[in-house]
Amino acid sequence: MPDIGITIVNLEPLLDALRKFPRETQKYLRAAGKESGTAVIDTLGLKSYPPATAANQPPVPYYIRGRGTETRFGNRGNSENLGKQFNVSYEKTYTILGNRASYAPYVIGEEQAWWMTIIGWRKLGSVVEEKLEKINTIYNNWVDKLLRDLKL
Repeated sequence: MPDIGITIVNLEPLLDALRKFPRETQKYLRAAGKESGTAVIDTLGLKSYPPATAANQPPVPYYIRGRGTETRFGNRGNSENLGKQFNVSYEKTYTILGNRASYAPYVIGEEQAWWMTIIGWRKLGSVVEEKLEKINTIYNNWVDKLLRDLKL
């Protein structure tokens, strides 16, 4: 699944001043990224699954969340637990939100199958856009805390 990036803009003047404290800066920016990522993915239709549908109930074949497709021969065990596969990684001032499930692009990504929207799955990119104000607030709070803690 293509990852969603959150970039801090107009931060270069602050980073110049904080290059003296690279460990602390990285620590606080990662904390901001982690909190932002959590705020984004803790959303119904992403980490929390939308309500089950008829596709999750007998008769066979049907899909059991967390297990896989149930057939008349048993369960295929093909669930990758999409809700548990989110990851947040960092690169300097860049936070990357992703999901390791092989089918994530078709459930919550830009290649989302049309019926996934109908049953309540959200696109990760849309949720990020929707929560940009909250993400900005989180980053601003962490940068303010960093400056206070460093007494700058």
